[in-house]
Amino acid sequence: MRAFDPKEYKRDIVVVNIHKGNVLLVFPTGAVVKDGFELLEGEDQDERRLANFYKIADVAAKGEALEKLIKEWLLMVD
Repeated sequence: MRAFDPKEYKRDIVVVNIHKGNVLLVFPTGAVVKDGFELLEGEDQDERRLANFYKIADVAAKGEALEKLIKEWLLMVD
């Protein structure tokens, strides 16, 4: 894969970061989603949104909302 500027990347991806049992999902264009699930964190001036999961119980509790959020996000992006 050739080098690219992530701010100009034409495809949408989700970046997964796992560190010490925590899972962080980074949605580079997550700002397009109206997050009615209150899963995404991020600042208004940046298009990225983050979803943090601290324990497996956290994933289980938020799993259904995360699935709906991802489906909504996929419908909104090219």
